[in-house]
Amino acid sequence: MSDHPQTRDLLGPYVMGDLSADEERAVEDHLENCAACGQEADSLRIVHESLAELAAVAETPPPRLKDRAVGGMSGPVSRPAARRIPSWLAVAAAALIVALGVAYGTSLFGSGEVAAATLEPTREAPGAGGEVEIVGGGENMEVRLEAWGLPPCEREEYYELWLVEGEERVSAGSFSVGESGDVEVTLNAPKFADSYPQVGITAEKDRDPNPGAAKMLGGKLRQS
Repeated sequence: MSDHPQTRDLLGPYVMGDLSADEERAVEDHLENCAACGQEADSLRIVHESLAELAAVAETPPPRLKDRAVGGMSGPVSRPAARRIPSWLAVAAAALIVALGVAYGTSLFGSGEVAAATLEPTREAPGAGGEVEIVGGGENMEVRLEAWGLPPCEREEYYELWLVEGEERVSAGSFSVGESGDVEVTLNAPKFADSYPQVGITAEKDRDPNPGAAKMLGGKLRQS
């Protein structure tokens, strides 16, 4: 940490371009001869630029944005016991983490789950089981499926995942299962996927999925 508290208090506004011309000149003169303040200014600049980049993103965060923001901060260095993180850096870093969490929910930090179900076996597959998560929102809904103990698919066979309400069935995608009987897959889902009360998996033998085919797993969707 710099031993120049007055300059340190100006580093945040400096990298954000909020200083007067005289203040900016004074900070730049100081940075030419102070490596510690220069390091703190570089760390703050990286966080500020990452926040600006985040604000310009429409929906999908740039790859490794979190890694770039966090990785750009100063790493551990030899320091006195009483040394603390610069106040502007701490505030900016916290703002970055909050902004990423609010803007992208699970993209970086969690699942963004809106509904989930525990899949129970039927007599067609008594040793099977699974979990379903519906994540996202609007046009970007996904179904994340993890299942185990399913009979492996043979030639021309596959499984279909259904969203169910009464007699209505809407397909949420198809998948295959190998010799292990286990599968973990993410499927695109209609934007209203979380409004269905149940979900089920059937075994299919042609490319025209039939809701009346053998039901292997099923469960009730619970809202998150």
